Amino acid sequence: MEKLSEERLEKIRQLIMNPRPGSKVAAALEFGIDLTLTFGQLKKTPQQRVDDLQSIMRSFEEIARARTELRKRK
Repeated sequence: MEKLSEERLEKIRQLIMNPRPGSKVAAALEFGIDLTLTFGQLKKTPQQRVDDLQSIMRSFEEIARARTELRKRK
């Protein structure tokens, strides 16, 4: 799978910037959801998103190991 086309990304950006009143996008924005974060992810390839998630998971694992080590010392 490849990145979304620039044309498709622009359509999505327009939806986020100018949502139709009463739409799900408008409701999400009114609720306080930052759709620019989602849009930022859509700019990436699926592989880039997977790589990001794997990096985050490695960070969580490191934090969990450090926490376990800290508890052992007490």
